[in-house]
Amino acid sequence: MSGALFLQGEKVKLKTVEQEDLEFLRDNINDPNVRTFLTVRKPQNMKQEEEFYENVISSEDGVHLAIHNQDGIVGVISLEEDEKEVGIAEIGIWISPENHRNGYGTEAAELITSYGFETLDLHKIIARAYGTNKGSQKIWERLGFAKEGELREQIYRKGRREDAYIYGVLKTEWLSD
Repeated sequence: MSGALFLQGEKVKLKTVEQEDLEFLRDNINDPNVRTFLTVRKPQNMKQEEEFYENVISSEDGVHLAIHNQDGIVGVISLEEDEKEVGIAEIGIWISPENHRNGYGTEAAELITSYGFETLDLHKIIARAYGTNKGSQKIWERLGFAKEGELREQIYRKGRREDAYIYGVLKTEWLSD
């Protein structure tokens, strides 16, 4: 049984993350092809994934949704408000490697961005992309996010420092299209 439907697009459904999804989350967080673009650096076991589920996903502090295609869960997307800046939130997303290049990430990001502006009344939404993660950069550019800055040597990945880019879109920009 999958989570409850929260948002729906043509290719994906965004559903609540449920305990039955934790094995998928654990397996993908530990996959080098996923982990390399996240801040997770150490192995995550099921107990740690359950604690993350209880402390982060199940809290009221953000929106965390499972991305589903017609066959089941393919990734996760989050929208977390900045505690210091009212009305500003950041999107985090990952898709399992076998589901890359299908448009799932782009559609999920579009759905949660619209939700953030239209329902949560956010002022601005930002996203980060590593310099070598061209797929992530394309998502934000395709959706009309502006490249707002570069964080030089921000990320340590595969034995070297790498730049990260900040993308952002304002509510007025998003809703004017």
